Amino acid sequence: MAASQRALDVWIVDLNKVYTGVPFTVVTDWLQQGRLLAADRVRMAGKQKWHPIEGVPALVPYLPKPLALEIEDRAAAEEPIDLGLQSPKVREEEDDDVDMIPLIDVSLVLLIFFMMTTAISSGVFSPIATPEAKHQLASVSADMLWLGIETDKEKHRLFSLGKDSEKQKYLIAPTKDHEEVFAELARLLEADEGKVEIRLRADKTLPIEAIKEVTLAVQELEARLNRGRGAGKAKVQLIVLGEVSEPTK
Repeated sequence: MAASQRALDVWIVDLNKVYTGVPFTVVTDWLQQGRLLAADRVRMAGKQKWHPIEGVPALVPYLPKPLALEIEDRAAAEEPIDLGLQSPKVREEEDDDVDMIPLIDVSLVLLIFFMMTTAISSGVFSPIATPEAKHQLASVSADMLWLGIETDKEKHRLFSLGKDSEKQKYLIAPTKDHEEVFAELARLLEADEGKVEIRLRADKTLPIEAIKEVTLAVQELEARLNRGRGAGKAKVQLIVLGEVSEPTK
């Protein structure tokens, strides 16, 4: 039997929580999304002995790897630091004039601060509390689409759609109607070809089943888009990326 068809039991050590009968492909998704760590354990469904994930050859390729230091980063780190120390200048009559540039800079900073404070208090920005991870798995590129999943005060599940180039602006504001969100997503992806990455911005309090449901819905959307294309048109492949905050220290 192929590895992708096997069912595994998963033990999240830190939470002391066990999931039984998890498909192999779902386990690899959890690894890529940072929901499983190398120290967590797995076993074949129904077996007795647990094995650390880092000791299972079939799962090791899916463990996140630290990013190599780019050449540009090393060059930037080696650049000399300007401490702003300059030799004293001879006092001239022009030095008696008040320099207004620092005052203008401070005024602009305060203006931006008050604008941001007003926007946040009025609900323009509604960041989703995504889970933390010990490794940053993927970089965010411009124009990348994201799907949001969160809950309101009444515990109703809300769905939203946005694009990173829009500075966190919603394309579809949080709504209970997930069909509206996926209809707009289908419209945006209608002309795309090849691999398209979509970030999943899920609230960390949501159960893993909610993440799986949305992932399956994206896969169904991919199949529907490809069925509607002619034989000569390239297919589209939708890749779901798990959203996490910055790596923990």
